Amino acid sequence: MFHMKILSTTKLLPALLLALSVNTLTSSIVSANELDLRISDDAIHGEFTLSEHDSKTLFGLGYFYKNDDNAINIINANLHAKGQTAIGNLPATIGLGFQANFFKEDEFKGSAVGIGGSLRLNIPSVPGISFETALHYAPSVLSFGDSDEFRRFRIQGNYTIIQNADISLGYRYLNVGIEDTNNNHTFESGAFLGMKLKF
Repeated sequence: MFHMKILSTTKLLPALLLALSVNTLTSSIVSANELDLRISDDAIHGEFTLSEHDSKTLFGLGYFYKNDDNAINIINANLHAKGQTAIGNLPATIGLGFQANFFKEDEFKGSAVGIGGSLRLNIPSVPGISFETALHYAPSVLSFGDSDEFRRFRIQGNYTIIQNADISLGYRYLNVGIEDTNNNHTFESGAFLGMKLKF
């Protein structure tokens, strides 16, 4: 009985993270600051990130769609602490926190709360150029439904074409473990073109 109570509580984690993100997004809508669009031949990912001026917290909502044999739909909600630092004398922005993912492909359905973060490096000697990466991993205990694990990785290079818009080229990888088997399934693995609009 105690085990069942723990299980039912952990199943609420993705929904609670999404509710927290939505509540904060709606209350801070005047402070919206970034809209990311990343597209490839058969997939698109849009992500809206909000943060009040000088805030140390980032909130975001995203949606990934892939037109495969069976359509793939993934919704993500992000909650990250952010801070400025330097890595090898390069200015860097780091985000650490959680990403709730809700995914569906045909009859396969699941959710996962990934732990991880993001890193953006600016290159002062080459104005307008920056590099960005993000990684989140959800172990079995934070994976629900038909999923057993979840991995999401992205790396990209950005070029600022005007003050409030970047274009980018990158690679993304989304992979899920299948419950009760030793198999993994890759939702996406490939290059993308992107654009980031800053408000």
